[in-house]
Amino acid sequence: MNNILTLETNKYEIRLDNFEGPLDLLCHLVDKNKMDIHEVNISKITDQYIEYIKAMQELNLDVTSEFVLMASTLLYIKSKSLLPKQVEDESELTEEELINRIIEYKKYKEISKKLKEKFEVYSKRFYKLPEKVELPKRKLEANYSSSLLEEAYKKLLEKNKAKINVNADNIEKIAIAETVTVTSKVKDIFKELIKKPKFIFNKLCKTKKYTKLETVTAFTGLLELTRRNKIKASQEKIFGDITVERARN
Repeated sequence: MNNILTLETNKYEIRLDNFEGPLDLLCHLVDKNKMDIHEVNISKITDQYIEYIKAMQELNLDVTSEFVLMASTLLYIKSKSLLPKQVEDESELTEEELINRIIEYKKYKEISKKLKEKFEVYSKRFYKLPEKVELPKRKLEANYSSSLLEEAYKKLLEKNKAKINVNADNIEKIAIAETVTVTSKVKDIFKELIKKPKFIFNKLCKTKKYTKLETVTAFTGLLELTRRNKIKASQEKIFGDITVERARN
């Protein structure tokens, strides 16, 4: 007998304490037999359900009354399917109602399974509550006047004025100084000699509207060209006009 009970137990591979009730067991049998939930074969499930209950009773396991009640209901529904159709008592559980209960139970079971999975994931997470920031209480002045806005605006203008760089006008001069080179002024001298064989250096500076820095740079270039015998420069008297012409090699 023990061998038979062992075979029956291995056949169904289930334990009663794994199920929360008869509907849970029925759902297991539906899945085990790979049945469509909307086309459940009650007769087949009934036989397996009864065999399972018998096996558990023979193992002296406690079988609750609700499992036994479901077994009797299944037998009753199965017996009605074998007999000619009669007028059904409205108080009795029909096959269709039982299938609907199984469908409904299975639906809630799947939902509860998903909720359990989410609980196992999110139960391990900890969240920090938002911090309460308490600002110091400020006492507002009771007396206000139209002059306060004007005074505040004046203070703002003075503050911005203090930020202005007093040397801002010199920035342009510094930039110009960086662009003035001896090479650029030597080019001006050669360009002038191309136009005419001889010219007055002073007039060139006035015509080009050289600044003092440009004039000094151009004079430096003039001296360098004279030293290299590229041009010939002459001045008849001190502070007089400087005549520039091509050097004769």
